[in-house]
Amino acid sequence: MLYFSHASGLVISLAGVFFWHAAGGPLPWLLGPLLAMLGGRLLGLPLASIRHSRELGQAIVGLALGLTFSHTALLRTVALAPWIALAVVFAFLLAWLAMQLLRRLCPGLDPLTAWLVSLPGGASEMTAIGSRRGAKSEWIVLGQSLRVLIVVLLYPGAFALFGHSTAPFATTLAPLGSSALPWLLPALALGVLLQWRRIPNPWFIGPLTISLLLASSGTLSGSLPAGWVELAQLLIGIALGVRFDRQQMLAAPRFLVAFLASLALLLLLAVAGACLLSMVAGLPPALAVLAMAPGGITEMCLTARAMGLDVPTIIAFQLCRLVMVLLLAEPLSRWLVAQPAKC
Repeated sequence: MLYFSHASGLVISLAGVFFWHAAGGPLPWLLGPLLAMLGGRLLGLPLASIRHSRELGQAIVGLALGLTFSHTALLRTVALAPWIALAVVFAFLLAWLAMQLLRRLCPGLDPLTAWLVSLPGGASEMTAIGSRRGAKSEWIVLGQSLRVLIVVLLYPGAFALFGHSTAPFATTLAPLGSSALPWLLPALALGVLLQWRRIPNPWFIGPLTISLLLASSGTLSGSLPAGWVELAQLLIGIALGVRFDRQQMLAAPRFLVAFLASLALLLLLAVAGACLLSMVAGLPPALAVLAMAPGGITEMCLTARAMGLDVPTIIAFQLCRLVMVLLLAEPLSRWLVAQPAKC
């Protein structure tokens, strides 16, 4: 039965790629499987993703994106450090505002759960903090997963709507061919080590670190072979879509409505902040919007790559924000007094 669920998920996901591409949608290898799996799960179909497929997809994406870090790109990213620091502070402010609206619309929601739902961190990391401190873990998982899902669906579509092409990424780097394969093994090994040390996003950060060091030092220059990144997007899209089911979505309707309203506020203010960042820092508007987007780092970097934007800048903004959120989420949560109540 499990093999049937895996096979059904893969077939439906590939069909999603075909139809989303035929419809002219952006990022067909990511959004096609995501929408297909999401629709199937909400209809109650027995679909599943292959174990550790998301981790493999993240590792491939980390390798691909790290190769974009030339020495010049690395220096350019370091020069943006003051703006990155301001963006991190702004992200915490937005999370606090979203938390206030969430609690106002859902008065019985305890402050700790609302805070961990509103922070742009990883679902597993925020849930772990909530479990240790008595928050509603199932709502944290739902909120964090929905935020990534909505941002991943909304941003590429919005860019396409406003005329910013998401055509296949054009690179001047020659494909590495089979010479890229040996680097996948130490990249995966570093991912295992980081996971053992409980470092967040280990399967993305480990391979990214390996390829970044190789590319910025001039040891390795090139891009991954054709098809690697498309495979990674397929695996990630399947894993994102399979997270949801009908019972989970209907379990807390009032919380769901309140969360969507708070997320709308968060996204509007994030776009406004990105416009301001674009003006004062001289960044292209689309680049600033993705840098400030409260989405998953892997998915936002894939979007930037598909749009031909400066991927190292997106990585710097997203990664620094993620690290600071994970470092400060629990200390800041100690200032909040949990008052459990049903919403």
